[in-house]
Amino acid sequence: MTFPVITASAVGLTRNVSGRRFPHAEDAPALEELRTEIVEVLGGDSWEHSWQVYDVESMTTVQIDHLVERGLMTPTFADCAGMGRGFAVYGEGQASLEINGDDHIRLLGFRPGGQLAFVWSLLNRLDDRLETVLSYGFDPRWGYLTARPKLAGSGMRAYATLHLPALTLTGRLAGTAVELARLGLGLAGLWGGAGGVVQVSNLRPLGKPETEILQQIGDISRGIVEKERSVRKMLLRDNPIQTRDQIGRALGTAQHAWTMSFHEAVNLISAAQVGMELGLVEVPGMAAESAFGLMSRLQSAHIVTDHMDGRTGCLESPEIDEHRARVLREVFAGAWVRP
Repeated sequence: MTFPVITASAVGLTRNVSGRRFPHAEDAPALEELRTEIVEVLGGDSWEHSWQVYDVESMTTVQIDHLVERGLMTPTFADCAGMGRGFAVYGEGQASLEINGDDHIRLLGFRPGGQLAFVWSLLNRLDDRLETVLSYGFDPRWGYLTARPKLAGSGMRAYATLHLPALTLTGRLAGTAVELARLGLGLAGLWGGAGGVVQVSNLRPLGKPETEILQQIGDISRGIVEKERSVRKMLLRDNPIQTRDQIGRALGTAQHAWTMSFHEAVNLISAAQVGMELGLVEVPGMAAESAFGLMSRLQSAHIVTDHMDGRTGCLESPEIDEHRARVLREVFAGAWVRP
């Protein structure tokens, strides 16, 4: 069984309005004025889908964390405070827009699987529509101007999420990160690196067209995943008992645990996916859902929203771990280890 090379794709576009100071240097009335101006643009009738505008200051912690977990809000924006902030979601979550965070505008798009080009195409259309009304700060030499100079240029950050547990386990991921740095790309663990889930992203938007950046990330990601698959086969060949034991223990825990932290759940799902790809186990409960999709919906705000009716205001509640374990028991109920 072969799984996708890229488990998720995300793109962010940073823009600032010409003639205005960056949010950290602007006064509150001017930020409020800009937010009102942008919200009015979002309410126009020329969009293919409608925008849902949120009152950021009245949102609960669970609501904000749920948006972060869905890839629709950056953790930086979620954690900051200040006047003039705004947030909107396009359609059913196809994209989102942060207003007056680090910069005046940040468009975000997220999709499961290897869909970097699709996400970029969508955000590019939304960006062009906004630019017909808002005059962006742009310099012929430096490109789109941003509050953080390292993001100047295209203003785009693209992220490919990869599942690399074997490279992580064998310590080979560090060398890969060094290689990527030489190419202007970064490698960072998602969810603290649990399960070997990492993200490849461009570090220097300046000097390259967007399509070239996306192509580079896609090509590099495919090469890394081929290394990952090779190392998985090597581990099974050189350490068959230990490999089977680790995967078998993961299935047993997932089938019988009654409380489960998120990081532990990610590690168990990661082991199960490796076992499925190596032909060592069968997990019928994961046939209709990717491992990354299952990991994502086991995040705390997802558990509270989907299984607890949003009734807890504390994302550290032990009850969340109990519901998470129940979901895993249901998914892995019919799983078995091949003889």
